[in-house]
Amino acid sequence: MSKSITDIAGRTYDEPRYKEGEAGSDLTPGEVLVQTGTNADDVPIYDAVSTVDQLGPEAQFARVPKTPPKRDVSDTDPIDQTISAGTLVEIRVFTRGETVQNALLASGSDLATASNANVSPGDRLGTNDDGSLKITTTGGAALAVAREANDNSGAAAGERARLSVEVL
Repeated sequence: MSKSITDIAGRTYDEPRYKEGEAGSDLTPGEVLVQTGTNADDVPIYDAVSTVDQLGPEAQFARVPKTPPKRDVSDTDPIDQTISAGTLVEIRVFTRGETVQNALLASGSDLATASNANVSPGDRLGTNDDGSLKITTTGGAALAVAREANDNSGAAAGERARLSVEVL
């Protein structure tokens, strides 16, 4: 007897580890996202987390789109291209112990304490109000730990850096 088609290995688009919806605002791959509602067609709307040290955040990150429509015809690396509001956003949901490569680290200029953008391996990271990550000491706000060092404390406002993190 042959196996059921549900035994085929791999991930499908309807699994909880992959989501898609409408970008509620301009987004960048690597931002931590949260569902903020649904549109008239009942499609989820996602925006970057807008709360500093959001408690109990879900590890869902905007990813570089793999499906049409194509976004940008410039020479800019797709990971740095904007996902425009009102267009498709693809989301990857990570679970405890998984590594997120190219998450966004906040700019020190965007933080109340610039040193919270100077991370070392093992530092606990929570959300900034722009969907990026920063060092946190707030209980229940840690989303991930840094897997590499990166000092973005002296960066200009809005100049976020890429960082590999492990989800808690």
